[in-house]
Amino acid sequence: YKIKIVPLSTSNSNAMGRSKLGSVGTDFNSRHWLSLDPCGLLCLSFSFSLHLFALFASGFTLISHHLLAQILYGVLYVPFALLALWSLLVACTTDPGAVPMGARPVPAQLAAESDSIVTERDAARGGLRRRRGIRRCRKCNDNYKPARAHHDSVTGRCVVKMDHYCPWVGNAVGIMNHKFFILFILYTFLTAIVSLTLILIRVIRCQYYVPLDSSAINNTSPPAHSGCNSNTMIIFVLGIITLLFFFFTFCMLLEQTEAISTNMSKIARMKTRAGMVSHPNEYAPVATEFNEVFGGEHPSLSWHWLLPLKVKFPEWAMDNIMGYEWDPGTMFDAVPYQEPADADCDNSTASGVSGVSSLGGRLSEGGGAASEAGLGQLGGMDVETGNMNLGNNLDHEPLEQELLEAEEKEMLVSSSKSDSMVKKRTTGSFT
Repeated sequence: YKIKIVPLSTSNSNAMGRSKLGSVGTDFNSRHWLSLDPCGLLCLSFSFSLHLFALFASGFTLISHHLLAQILYGVLYVPFALLALWSLLVACTTDPGAVPMGARPVPAQLAAESDSIVTERDAARGGLRRRRGIRRCRKCNDNYKPARAHHDSVTGRCVVKMDHYCPWVGNAVGIMNHKFFILFILYTFLTAIVSLTLILIRVIRCQYYVPLDSSAINNTSPPAHSGCNSNTMIIFVLGIITLLFFFFTFCMLLEQTEAISTNMSKIARMKTRAGMVSHPNEYAPVATEFNEVFGGEHPSLSWHWLLPLKVKFPEWAMDNIMGYEWDPGTMFDAVPYQEPADADCDNSTASGVSGVSSLGGRLSEGGGAASEAGLGQLGGMDVETGNMNLGNNLDHEPLEQELLEAEEKEMLVSSSKSDSMVKKRTTGSFT
């Protein structure tokens, strides 16, 4: 018997959060997108179940023998509930904007990407190293990582303009499904309003607000209406669920209005406010001719904003919006994009300080202010995940601190030598 030993590889999908079941999953080869995370699937099933429960409970308990309630239910509640379920289904089964294997920088941005300074861990030598090159994601098998992409640990993929991971839709919220997430919470909010109205009509009609003690004293009883004494517990549970959904979706809508108006994801807004950007326009919208959340050809409100239809962007801006080029059929292979051989430059580890002066020289080419900003950002950048640390303090990076301290010592030594030379020359002139 021949035994074939297969070594463990970092391309293991399950180890990085990616999963696949047949043709469904979130890994690089999945034909149909669906996150198979157990917690996400449980919350997603809960979302569907609550909407279906509210839809049927309202129809069986709140609209009987009342014309206005029947009109509100048929004209408003049912369409809003169906749109919410449709948006939820599309939000969980749509690729949120995951960067495919083999993606490469847009040619117009390749020079700037290749000239950036990247700090990463060196598995062979240990410690860290600095190199000049494009950003890569170690968790995505060193695949190219666009500037506006962030790695999602649940789906195991880098997602362009990732806003957050939402367990209630069982998916990461990115540039291609952000619209569906907003529509889901919008129509859930509207169904909650209509449901509260139907409950209020039921309360007024059956006079649930009349105290039992007062009716006993006055020997009166509320007018008997058909169905008022039935399904009371179901209506109570429905009211609790409706109130929870109302306040939750209202807060979410207020938070998402900023994403619509600024065309920036939540992560991008947080990093920009915290100053964790290399330049002010790092996460800025690509263009102002359209809205990056809802797509289309113009930035103003349109009918397609209200329907969970596929997000479409102008062809001339598609590559710049996504931040990469990719053609699975002809142009690129399904392997990480490789930079030219001369893109790699200075490597520095914890035991060496030789790269400090050359690094400072490269950063100083852009001016004093740019070099200071560059050194500040190197301390807070984790190129393995592509994310910035919550603080720009270099104390969180021991190697970076050692390199800077060594550079300061070299500057102090050189300055002391120059001072001693000046003193000798001055003494010689007096003698």
